[in-house]
Amino acid sequence: MPVLTAGPRDPTGPRHLTLDNGLQLVAVRRTGSPLAALRLRIDVGSADEAPGEHGLAHVLEHLVVRCSMGGGRVADGALVEAATGRPHTSYDALVRTGDIATAGDVLGAAFRQLKPDTRQLGDELAAIRRERAQRTADVRWRVQEAMFAALCPDTPYAHPVLGDPGTVDGLTPEAVHRFHSRWYHPSRATLVIGADRVDEELAALAERARFWAPDHPRTESRAAAPPPDGHAVVSEAAGAGRRAVAVGFTEPGTPADADAGLALARRSVRAARGIDVLRLRLRSHTCTWVLLSATDESAAVRSVAAALRAVRELLLGPDGAALLRTEALIPELRSAEDIQQSVAHASDASDRLTAARPTTATGVGEVADVIARWQRRFAAALPEGPAA
Repeated sequence: MPVLTAGPRDPTGPRHLTLDNGLQLVAVRRTGSPLAALRLRIDVGSADEAPGEHGLAHVLEHLVVRCSMGGGRVADGALVEAATGRPHTSYDALVRTGDIATAGDVLGAAFRQLKPDTRQLGDELAAIRRERAQRTADVRWRVQEAMFAALCPDTPYAHPVLGDPGTVDGLTPEAVHRFHSRWYHPSRATLVIGADRVDEELAALAERARFWAPDHPRTESRAAAPPPDGHAVVSEAAGAGRRAVAVGFTEPGTPADADAGLALARRSVRAARGIDVLRLRLRSHTCTWVLLSATDESAAVRSVAAALRAVRELLLGPDGAALLRTEALIPELRSAEDIQQSVAHASDASDRLTAARPTTATGVGEVADVIARWQRRFAAALPEGPAA
């Protein structure tokens, strides 16, 4: 029987339901919304690809939408949006509340046995070649991928999500079918819904989802080797004497996932200095990085460290509380009410029911501590020692 739970500290928070087939259902209430957002997250990404499979998770995402989901159209027009990352693949739909059941059926089709024909595979490989050409033309994308390769050597996180062109172009329908059969099972998936009458919708989805993949047996698959704890700085010439630079670090665990100051620290740094601190959870580790333009790599690292120090000093100054409230807290609370953002957050937090969210009680000191930790980690990327 399914088990329904809610976070013990917040009975009004996300509702969690585990089905007998292993699917995790999560519901987030957004009172009064005429729309519903759904996200199906399947825990397979490029990090799960073995040699000879690089790019297969992304190819699978394309074919699931095209073949299994019939193009991804829900009801009278909404389209499923899909994305493949290193740790997982996600399928999103934003629909009217009356179309929730239909959207659930479309997303659940991802678990049907996938057997594309040669023409369908060829069409999607052509689309992926165009996508690769667009991405590789972007110097920022190339630098970011080089950073992951430097941070995660000898692990599956090192190769790009788009994979190896030769491997992708040589794929067969049989290889796609085998990869799908190995990974696409409800026991490796989370379905999150954000809606108004969330308890009723959750129960209705559970009744339908328990029949997904009835003849699709569970399989055992390897866990991706974790990346090491470390830092990297990579760059590429970007013209006019400037370089596109990525500065990043990995660390074990997810120390800031439940830290209410994390989102506010990101917003504070972006508002005060225009630097976006990016972050990706790599299952057992977390990667944090920034992309910027500088004359050289050392200048980039010093610039980031100096900017973080300046923002921290602003927050700890006499006007820090007002800055935090106007530039970070209010925008973050407004963002939390966005139905798609709330579903995305619940998907990321699905395995930790009490993950903290920023509130009016989140203090300047808490946010400043996050920024101070970033400052130390980014500064350590300098080969000659911490930035001044």
